[in-house]
Amino acid sequence: MKAKFNTLVVLLILPLFNLAAQDFLLSQPWSATTTIAPSFAGFTGGGRVYTTYRNQWSAIEGSQTILADYDQYFHPIRSSFGGLLSYTSYAGGMLSQLQFDIQYNYAVQMTKHWYFRPGLQLSVFYRTIDPSKFVFVDQIAMDGTILPTSSFQTSINSLFRFDAAVSVMFYNEYFFGGLSVSRLLGNNVSFTDAPSTTDPLKLNVYAAGMIPISKGYGKYDPKDDVTIATLYQWQGQYHQIDIDVMYHRRYFMAGIGYRGIPFYSPDGLTNTDALKVMVGGSVAGFSVSYSYDVSLSSLVNVSGGSHEVVLTYRFMEKAPNDRSFFCY
Repeated sequence: MKAKFNTLVVLLILPLFNLAAQDFLLSQPWSATTTIAPSFAGFTGGGRVYTTYRNQWSAIEGSQTILADYDQYFHPIRSSFGGLLSYTSYAGGMLSQLQFDIQYNYAVQMTKHWYFRPGLQLSVFYRTIDPSKFVFVDQIAMDGTILPTSSFQTSINSLFRFDAAVSVMFYNEYFFGGLSVSRLLGNNVSFTDAPSTTDPLKLNVYAAGMIPISKGYGKYDPKDDVTIATLYQWQGQYHQIDIDVMYHRRYFMAGIGYRGIPFYSPDGLTNTDALKVMVGGSVAGFSVSYSYDVSLSSLVNVSGGSHEVVLTYRFMEKAPNDRSFFCY
């Protein structure tokens, strides 16, 4: 009964949101950096393959996101290329999106220690909607029976669009910062005959600094450091800040973070504030990290939190000509 009630809560709330309002968000953006900006493609100084699975609001029919990425830096031409495939299902399949991104960036040496990295992303996405899964208040009878409704009618149930994004980043061995702007084409993404609904621009502003604790000179003296990172995301009426503190020691990583904006509620709806706990490990180029979100919003008693797993393999990390690479 509780599971049915939880599902009903989401079914009643989600239709209030603009269906084009917000792209997927991750709890571990620093383990899946190409989702932040195309400037991060090849930022490990070699090749990388990673996959991510996110289950948001796991106790109810929230959203699920699956990512697969390949990106690589090519030293002779100071260029990086990448491809990112993502699929997100919202509210048990009410709305879903499949997107493929091609990314490119070029590393420009500004001074002995500082670099500039502009990036470009070209995208194509396929978005679908299933009106049969929407439940409105006027459909619910006194006995709980779900009745037919004409409250929401679509003229199309799927759409196919192209898009683009640009980014810039400045970095050295211990710091990076930059911004990216996506959804540049402002596509009409309306499923109805109502006035067109455009995908709002999305802005990411990001920065991180690494504080070395020990450099490590051998097997029994491992390198360890603390990284403090922040990411601000704005899209339409939605704003979010991620602040993360991560500790790295050889094969081990642990971190805590905050996601949300205190006291900010778009259209009177509670923002999805959360505390994040992260843990991970790596060996021989392979790494795995896991995070759990503890909701601080009004959904804390029903959402079940959010789970996220990232699997990564890094290879061909030769010492590059441009020596400064801020790498996790």
